[in-house]
Amino acid sequence: MLSTKIKIFSLTVFIALLTLSCAETEPSKPGQARNCEELVQIGRNIAESVLDEIEEKELNEINEKELNKTIKKIEDLAQTENFLTRSSELNCSEEELKRVACLSYQGLSQKARGDITREYLRPYFEACA
Repeated sequence: MLSTKIKIFSLTVFIALLTLSCAETEPSKPGQARNCEELVQIGRNIAESVLDEIEEKELNEINEKELNKTIKKIEDLAQTENFLTRSSELNCSEEELKRVACLSYQGLSQKARGDITREYLRPYFEACA
């Protein structure tokens, strides 16, 4: 009886571990995107992290050295080249990316609290116009 319970428990644990190991994880880097929609979603997630990471100041309140440092930080976080490469690999058309991005990027404008992040987000919102 105890042996049967141990076997059932072992089988249950094995199935649970197998399920976890086979479960698809949500891609978080451009190179992991399996389709254009995932690529856009990764872009939105990265845009949110950029907004969270950037200290908000108005352009007239920031000196050139701080501005250059902030721009470099945005470029590093944004991974633009990786997105362009993966977009090409997935054969994502510019129109398709814009269409999907218009829906995906809604709500981000409320997170922009200064000139720098509004400028960073401008291309996303122009794509929806």
